[in-house]
Amino acid sequence: MDESGKPAVLANTIPYIRNVDAEWKEILLRLECAALFFVLPVGLYWLRHLLAFKLMPILLLLALGCLIYLLTDRTFDRTLLWKTRPFITSMKQILVTFTGVAFFLAIFTFLFFEHRFFVFPINRPHAALTFALMYPLLGALPQEIIFKSFFFHRYRTLFPGPLSLILLNGLSFGLFHLWYANIIAPVFSVFAGMILAFRYLKTRSLLLITIEHSLLGIFLYVVGLGWFFYSGSIR
Repeated sequence: MDESGKPAVLANTIPYIRNVDAEWKEILLRLECAALFFVLPVGLYWLRHLLAFKLMPILLLLALGCLIYLLTDRTFDRTLLWKTRPFITSMKQILVTFTGVAFFLAIFTFLFFEHRFFVFPINRPHAALTFALMYPLLGALPQEIIFKSFFFHRYRTLFPGPLSLILLNGLSFGLFHLWYANIIAPVFSVFAGMILAFRYLKTRSLLLITIEHSLLGIFLYVVGLGWFFYSGSIR
């Protein structure tokens, strides 16, 4: 018997069982992360023609599911959903990053897709304005709930450090854009995903990264690269 009154064998076995249980939970969590954020997007690529114009409701349903999970998880800090501080400092950094990325996108589009350069807002100004107003709520926010709020809360402990977390989160974000069946969407999305993952690690604010995502996404469409992120372009 040990000091607690339990048989010695039982006292020595309980910690071992707990360790095994924790190891299995981590293994299952890793498999879940790999399946949902790395295997699933590759699978969706092969279903792109079937689901092409169902992207928006699928995205909204996934984001709703992730949000419900977060709101019902007592370990999740709900203030991260609307946190704004440090707003001024973060917005300065966001605008600096946006300026650099926007300059690159403009030069890239002009050099390689001159026929699309700012064609969207020039030819269809009302559609461009409607898109700019709707994208933050229906595009950027649902994606960031899934890829930042949910992903970071549920899987952050699986990664050895912030660098691997940023790189793999960006990679997963890019893989989901394989859906569009062109090289531009997934490659640009990997880098955008890493920028947003870095920002989320610094600010822990869903609101701030939604603003940054919105700026990048709207400009990408306005400058002429939106075609590569449009379900109608899927072939």
